[in-house]
Amino acid sequence: MPRPTYAEVNIQAIRRNFRALRGLLNPGTAMAGIVKADAYGHGAVPVARALVEEGVRMLGVALVEEGVELRQAGLQVPILVLGTLPLDEIPAVLEHDLTVTIDDVRTARALAARAAGSPRRVAVHLKVDTGMNRLGVRAEAAPDALAEIAGLKALALEGVYTHFACADEDCHPATPDQLARFRHLLATLEARGLRPPLVHAVNSSALVLLPDAHYDMVRPGLALYGIHPCEATAARVTLEPAMALRTEVTHLKHVRRGEGASYGHTWRAERDSVLGLLPIGYADGLPRALSNCGQVRADGRLCPVRGIICMDATMVDLTDVREARVGLPVTVMEASNESPLGAAAMARACGTISHEILTGVGRRVPRRYV
Repeated sequence: MPRPTYAEVNIQAIRRNFRALRGLLNPGTAMAGIVKADAYGHGAVPVARALVEEGVRMLGVALVEEGVELRQAGLQVPILVLGTLPLDEIPAVLEHDLTVTIDDVRTARALAARAAGSPRRVAVHLKVDTGMNRLGVRAEAAPDALAEIAGLKALALEGVYTHFACADEDCHPATPDQLARFRHLLATLEARGLRPPLVHAVNSSALVLLPDAHYDMVRPGLALYGIHPCEATAARVTLEPAMALRTEVTHLKHVRRGEGASYGHTWRAERDSVLGLLPIGYADGLPRALSNCGQVRADGRLCPVRGIICMDATMVDLTDVREARVGLPVTVMEASNESPLGAAAMARACGTISHEILTGVGRRVPRRYV
């Protein structure tokens, strides 16, 4: 029998989030749904299928292998690989008709050389570094890079884009600086006749907060899954978290006052207690940082985590739960932006971000779609 631990994913909530975000777009702006990292833990193939049905223009992944997975599942919409292209993965790009990011001219030359005998040109987007200082051609070098790429016959220059470093922080001065650099670049491209068909710049937070930067396409990720990337977006759009994490009690332990539990005995009972063992641990996405400070919900009551969260198991205090028993359903993460068990609240308690909480729910946790 499999463990009773599973992630419950509400596909309809993702559809509603897509529609809510689409309602914020300027006329003529398309949506690219970001489904990298297994759709932020929600399941890349089911989420991608739903987004395609909703009319998404493009899907975004981080790795070639993620794009291949979607192609093998039968998805035919354009798939943009946002990460760096390893040269040994060019054959997979050609075989599965993936659109790739070019972040330096050498990669473009290598791709063009390998694609020279291909029956179709490879669609590419040039990534421009306007201040993130991570990947991409620097803004001042981008016009010449675009001109060279446009001259490579095996490639189809489809897009140019950038990525904001601080868009999740409303009114951060880095964002208007980056936007100004990008606008200057676009004006230069227009003057030289090099502007590609698709210009895109914004992620979830910038989609909501920077309508002037929507351009031809937007790239929401976290917001599709119902989590606000910053407080400022919550006042402007309603989003529904799509994932809950559920399990059940598999063992009950009666612990006497003064006894410890779990590794290191970092918790000791201040009274005779009943602990429930849950078959979920940090290998399943329940952060170890919630040891002795996290909570779960059982029988409608918030129950504290006791002791160190283990790789495969967690102990919670059920002393005050009237119906404490083996088989008692337990919710570890709730699909809510207000709940203390929501992904955002869990992230705050761990000193991290919601992205890490969601993507941490690994593939060994089955998904149940509702």
